[in-house]
Amino acid sequence: MNAMKIYLVLAFILCVSAIGYAQDQAVYNEYIKTQGILNPGYNGARGSMSGLMVFRSQWTGFKGAPYTVGLNFASPLDNFSRKLKKIGAGIVIQNDHEGLSNKLELYAAGSYRVVDQRKLKLQLGLQMGVINMQIDGNKAVTVDYGDPMFTGNISKFGFNFGFGGFLWSEKNDNNFFAGIAIPKFFATKYDTDKQEIKHTVSMRDVHTYVYGGYLFEVSNNGTLLRPTALFRIVPGAPLEIDVSGSVFLMDKLWVGMSYRTVSEVVLFAEYQITKMLSVHYSFDYSISPIRQYAKFGSHELSVKYDFVGGKGKSKPTSRSKSIRYF
Repeated sequence: MNAMKIYLVLAFILCVSAIGYAQDQAVYNEYIKTQGILNPGYNGARGSMSGLMVFRSQWTGFKGAPYTVGLNFASPLDNFSRKLKKIGAGIVIQNDHEGLSNKLELYAAGSYRVVDQRKLKLQLGLQMGVINMQIDGNKAVTVDYGDPMFTGNISKFGFNFGFGGFLWSEKNDNNFFAGIAIPKFFATKYDTDKQEIKHTVSMRDVHTYVYGGYLFEVSNNGTLLRPTALFRIVPGAPLEIDVSGSVFLMDKLWVGMSYRTVSEVVLFAEYQITKMLSVHYSFDYSISPIRQYAKFGSHELSVKYDFVGGKGKSKPTSRSKSIRYF
């Protein structure tokens, strides 16, 4: 029975490690919409106060599959004082649930516009915050009932920080954007010997995101084409590339698709309900062997609101009008 315990513990560790290795940081389908969560340098770039809420259910049908809830609220501070016109601020809240573990994160972000030319702008940002990591051993299925290795809750708090940069141009109606971010420097790991959660720095676990896109006007009726690409770089893992293309129709609707090199195909759509409110849905389906278990794919739903216009709200600006496309 002791040998059985050892095998169970090893299996548990391998399972958590495998999930943590591939999903140490939440992956969103529409990274253009979630830039405020991904990149501290983006906060405040939209030119108006904005709020985002996103929910992602991954590998639907897979028992214990991850799900993520993310919130982001950001604003340029020149909405409050012209003396702060180059400074942006944001708040990021994210809850990531995987199997027996739950990770709640809260960050405060700040950005500064180091280049503020009419046709080229660059913001650099920093975020810092706290993390609460929990593992609920009561949900584990064990051979021996009441095994102390899998009873009770483990809960630990930690600290993390990250930084990023966001560059964009608004030349005529052809706009490009690019970003680079390391949103988290510390890796959250579970020490099985001491039965505690540790926050460590390891370059093998640092996630670097490099992304960009271009906005083309393809007709006089307002139809736009937006190709984008994201590179997810982790030294201890293969390079992951996400390439997408989308079309903006009737000044209301984005439709598009993308391919992720971990063998996933993504279909997505976004509807601009008003100039301030938009809703987005995406579906990704794995074409790797995991599809045998996650037969219903992954689903992502987000709502975004820009506080533009109206009494007491941010005034519309040229950059808030244009940057709503990215």
